[in-house]
Amino acid sequence: MDATDQPSLPDAESASETRAATPSVTALVVAHEPGEWFEETIESLFTQDYPRLDIMVIDAAGEPDLAERLRKIAPDATLLDASDTSGFAAAANTALETDLNSAFLLICHDDVALASDVVRTLVTESLRSNAGITGPKLVAWDNPEQLQHVGLVADRFAVTGEVVEPAELDQEQYDTVTDVFVVPTACLLVRTTLFRELSGYDSVITRRGEDVDLCWRAQLKGARVIVAPDALVRHREQLVERTGVDDIRRTRARHQTRTVMVNSSRASLFFTLPLMVALALGELCIALVTMRFAHVRDVIHAWTWNIGRLSEIRRRRKFVRSVVKASDTDVRALQQLGSVRINAFIRGQIGRGERHFGNELVSAMQTGTSRFAVLSWVLVVVFVLFGSRQLLTSGPAAVGDFAAFPSSAGELVSDWWSGWVHRDLGSAAAVPTGYGLAGITAWLLGGSSGFVRTWLVLGPVFVGLVGAWRLLAATGSRRAQIAALVGYTALPLAWGSIAAASMPGLIGFALSPWLLAGAFRIQGSAPHRVATGAVRGIVRSSIGLGTAIGLGIIFEPTASIIVPIVFAGVLVGSLIAVHPVGAHRLVGAAPLVVLIGALVSLPQTIDLVGSNFSWDVFAGGRTGSASTISLQELTRFSVGPDATEPLVWLLGVSCLVPLLLGRSWRFDLGVRLWTVALSSWGVALVASRGLLDFGLADPALLIAPAAAAVAGLLGLAAVTVEHDLRRAGFGWRQTLVPVALVAAVAGSLPTLGLIESGRWGLARQGFEEAMPFISPGVDGSYRVVWVGAPEILPAEGRSLSGGLAWVATLDGLPTVTDRTIAPDAGSADLMVDVLDSVMAGSTQRSGRLFGGLGVRYVVLLDRLAPAPFSSESQARPIPGVVVEAFGRQLDLRQIVGSNSAMRVYENTEWTSVRAAVVAGFDQGVTELADLGIEPLAGTIGVLSGTGHDITGSIPDGTEILVSQTPDTNWVLRVEGDEAPRRIANGWSYAFVPESGGEAHLSYETPFSHRAAVVAQLAVLILLAVDRLRRQFWGTRP
Repeated sequence: MDATDQPSLPDAESASETRAATPSVTALVVAHEPGEWFEETIESLFTQDYPRLDIMVIDAAGEPDLAERLRKIAPDATLLDASDTSGFAAAANTALETDLNSAFLLICHDDVALASDVVRTLVTESLRSNAGITGPKLVAWDNPEQLQHVGLVADRFAVTGEVVEPAELDQEQYDTVTDVFVVPTACLLVRTTLFRELSGYDSVITRRGEDVDLCWRAQLKGARVIVAPDALVRHREQLVERTGVDDIRRTRARHQTRTVMVNSSRASLFFTLPLMVALALGELCIALVTMRFAHVRDVIHAWTWNIGRLSEIRRRRKFVRSVVKASDTDVRALQQLGSVRINAFIRGQIGRGERHFGNELVSAMQTGTSRFAVLSWVLVVVFVLFGSRQLLTSGPAAVGDFAAFPSSAGELVSDWWSGWVHRDLGSAAAVPTGYGLAGITAWLLGGSSGFVRTWLVLGPVFVGLVGAWRLLAATGSRRAQIAALVGYTALPLAWGSIAAASMPGLIGFALSPWLLAGAFRIQGSAPHRVATGAVRGIVRSSIGLGTAIGLGIIFEPTASIIVPIVFAGVLVGSLIAVHPVGAHRLVGAAPLVVLIGALVSLPQTIDLVGSNFSWDVFAGGRTGSASTISLQELTRFSVGPDATEPLVWLLGVSCLVPLLLGRSWRFDLGVRLWTVALSSWGVALVASRGLLDFGLADPALLIAPAAAAVAGLLGLAAVTVEHDLRRAGFGWRQTLVPVALVAAVAGSLPTLGLIESGRWGLARQGFEEAMPFISPGVDGSYRVVWVGAPEILPAEGRSLSGGLAWVATLDGLPTVTDRTIAPDAGSADLMVDVLDSVMAGSTQRSGRLFGGLGVRYVVLLDRLAPAPFSSESQARPIPGVVVEAFGRQLDLRQIVGSNSAMRVYENTEWTSVRAAVVAGFDQGVTELADLGIEPLAGTIGVLSGTGHDITGSIPDGTEILVSQTPDTNWVLRVEGDEAPRRIANGWSYAFVPESGGEAHLSYETPFSHRAAVVAQLAVLILLAVDRLRRQFWGTRP
C-alpha cells in the first residue's frame, strides 16, 4: 500500500477550526458546603466529551478547603467567592458580574453527576430545537433506574407538578424531546445572552421556586423550555437533610405567590389573585380543622411576606414587563389547566412527593384514610353551607333567641361597656361579653353587623363539629374521627336548634364535645393517658376545659348547667365499668375548672355572686311544670318546630357496637359515653315531666351532651371494629358490623332532608313588619311586655304561672343585649305582680298598673314567628283563661287586625318611661298598687331612646319621672347642673331640676364593672396567647 493511501490525523489547524465552530459552554456549579460527593460532581464535568467546556465553581458558603478539593480534580477550573450572598439564585447570579463570553451556561447544583455526553447532548438539542433553556433527565443518585424529574409542569399559580410518577422506573417511556414549563435548577443549559437579558435568577428567592420564575420569564421573552431526555444526570436532592431546616412549605408558598405577582400581567392578576386567595382560604380551613397550626402560619406568612415587599415587587414587575415579547395568552397555553395542587390531591399524590410538588395542602394526605378525612370535612362543610344558603344571603330572622343587633355596632359595644340592661324594668348587669366581642368585630368589619349576626348562628355549629373531630383524637384513629364528625353532623340537634331559634341549643352543641374531651383528658384513663404525677398536664387540661366553659357562658349563661351533667356521667360511667381510673383527678380538678370558667366570664360571675340570686338565669322562664316534649323526641334530638323522623333511632344500633364488641379501653370508654348520654336524657326527661320544683334550661341544651356522646360512640364503633373484630371468631359479631353500618346510613337520612329550605326550617321573617308599634319619637319611650311559652319569646323570659314566661323590652322588639336574663332582677317582681293579678282575675284596671311601669303594649305570643312564616301546627297557644283575663281589662285595648300569631293590646293609661310630670304628681302613692286607684295623668314623654346617654329638652316647672329600677348611677343634668332625685310611685326615681332646658340623662358606669370587663379581656388575651404559643411554637403537654 502506498503511503499516500494511509489515513492521516487532522492537523492542528483543522482541529482548531472544529473547536472554533463548537459553541462555548461555562459550567456554573453553585457549591454550599458540599459533602464527599463533590469530587464526583466535578469529575463528571471534567470528563465531558465536549471540547469547549470551562468550569466555574461558585462558593456560596466560603468553605476554606473548597479550592484545594477543586484543584485536585480540575486544576484549570475557576473558583468564584459568593459567600456574601444568600441562596442559590443570588449565588448563581454572581457569575453575571464576571467577564462571561461563552455561548451557553450550564448551571448545576453541587450534588449532581453528569453522564459523559450530557453537555454535548444538551447543546446539540438546544441548537436543533432553538431552545432558550434545556434540561436533562434527572434520576436518583443511588438508583439511576428510578426517575426523579423529566421537567415539570406548572399552573397559573406557579405551583409545579411532576411529569413522572413517584418512584417511577426509567423504561425509556419519556425519551423524546418535550416542551415543558419548568426545568429544575439541579442542572440546566441556558443561553448566556438570555440569562443576561433576564438578569439571571430572582435573587430574592433564596431557595425553592427560582426555577419556576426563571423559566416563566424566559417564556415571556419568547424562549422555548425543553427537556432532552438523552442527557442523563444523577441527583442527590437532599436539601433538607443538608441544611437541617424543613421549610419546604413556607418557602415554596411565599415564592409561588411572588412569582405570580411578578410575572403575571395585570389582566391575568385580576383573575388569578382572587383564585389564589380562595385556595389559600381553603388550605387554611383544612389546616385548622386538622389542627395543623404550623401550616396555618406558613400560609399566612406567604401573603404577609409578599405584602411587605410590594414596592420591590412593583419594581420587579416593571423590569419583567420591559423584556416581554410573548403574550400572556401564549404563556398561559403552556401552563397546566386548573390547579396542580388540587389535581395532585385528587390523584392521591399529595404528600408522597412533597419534596417535588408545590406546597401540597397537608402532609396528612399521605394515606387514603387521611385523604378521606379531608374529603369528609369538605363534604360536611359543603353540607352545612348549602343547607344554610338562605341564612348566608339574607341572614337569620329576628325570632326567638336570634334577636336583632342594635342600629349600629358602636351602640352594641356601648351597651356592653355600660353595665346596664334595659330589659324588664332595667338593672345593673353585664351584657354577655360574647355580644360585646361581636360588636367589636362588626365595627372592625366596617359595621357589618348582619354578617357577624349570621355567624353568631352558624359559628357554634362549626365549633361543635371541630369538637366532635377532636373528641376521639387520642385514639389515633382517623376513621373514628371521621365517624364522630359525620355522626354529629347527622344528628338533628344543631339544625333543630336553628329552626327553633334556640341559642342555648347551639351553644350546647358547640360546647358539649369539648366538655367531654376535656373531662376524659383530665381523668387520664386510656386512651387519654396521663403519666403518674403529671400535675402539669392535668392543670393544662383543666385550664383548657375551664376556658371552653367560660367561652360558652359569655354567649349563653345557661350553658354552665350541662357541666355537672357531663362530669357526673363520666364519673358514674367509670364506676359502672369497674374502672374508676382518674376519678379522683376529675374531682380534684373541678375547682380549677370552675375558677378558670369564672375568670373567663368574670363580669357575669360577679353579677351572679353579688346579686339577689334568681334561678331564672338558669331556667329561661321555665317553672318546673310539665312540658310537651316527649321521651321519644328527646332521644331522637327533635327540638325544632317540626318533628324528626324516627329513623334517627337507628344510629343507636351503631352506638351499641363498643359495648357488644369492645374490649379493654374501647369498652370502658363506651360505657362512659353511654352513661353521659343517659344522664343527659335523664335530666331532660325529669325536667320535661315536671318532677322538679324548679325549671331547667332549654331541652336542646340539656340533651346536647347526649348528642356529643352519641357522636363519640359512633366514632368509637369504628375503633372497635379496627381493634377488636379481628380477634373475635366468626359469628354474630361479624354480622353486626354491616347491620350497624346500614343502620347508621339510614339514621342519617332524615337530616339530609333538612337542607331543602336553605334555612334549616327557620322562619323567613320575624315580627318587625307585623308589630303595630308607634315610634317612641312621637310620644316618648315605652315598654312592651311579651307573654308566651318560654321557647317562643323573642328573648329569654322570666317565669310566670301556667308554664308561661314574660320579658319586657324598651321601644319595641328586643335586641341581643336584651336576650339573656340578668342575675339582678331589679324591680322585675313588680311586673310579675301585675301579670299575676291579671291572670288571677283580681283586677280589670291593669292598664293603670302597667302605666306606672311604662308599659304601652302587651303582646300575647302563640308562635315563634308571624304568619305565614309559621303554621298553626307549630303554635304554642296561650291558655284560653289567660286570653280571657286580658280581654276583660278595661284599659287594655286589643289592636284589631294584628297577625294571627299574636294578640296585641295597647294600654290606654300608659305613661312614658321617661316623662315630664307636675310636681307632687305621686302624692299619696306609696306603692305601685296605689295607681290602681289614682292613675298617673298629665304626663309628657321626654328623653326618648334606648341608650345610656340620652339628651333632649324638658319643660320648665316639671319633674322627670324615670320608670325603671332605681340606681344612683343614673344622673340627670339640665344645662350642666345635676338635678336631685327622689323615690317616686313607691319604686322608681323622679328627678327634680331647678328649671327646664337641654337635659342630659346618663348612666355613669361604676369603675368596678369596667375593671371586671378589662380583667376579663386580659384573661382572654392571656389564654389566647398561651394557646397560640403552644400550638405554633411549643409542644403540647
